[in-house]
Amino acid sequence: MSQMEQVRPAPGTFDAAAWLSALVAIGGGYALASGRKLWFVVQDCPADELTTVMSHIVGKPERVEAVRWTIERRQAGEVL
Repeated sequence: MSQMEQVRPAPGTFDAAAWLSALVAIGGGYALASGRKLWFVVQDCPADELTTVMSHIVGKPERVEAVRWTIERRQAGEVL
């Protein structure tokens, strides 16, 4: 079972904190730059695992926005 499958929330929901954890677990990283520009660091991620993780947000702008919001809260010192 992949990392994303292990942290996947109930059907119909999306847990951005769990998604970020899954990205980090496969060797990825992330940053939120000025203008809320979202950057993913994926060069060291295995392609098959990266495909699985990214499939949860590609083409889903509301999920990408949830990821941004989660990173902003973490940067503000909130625990999520």
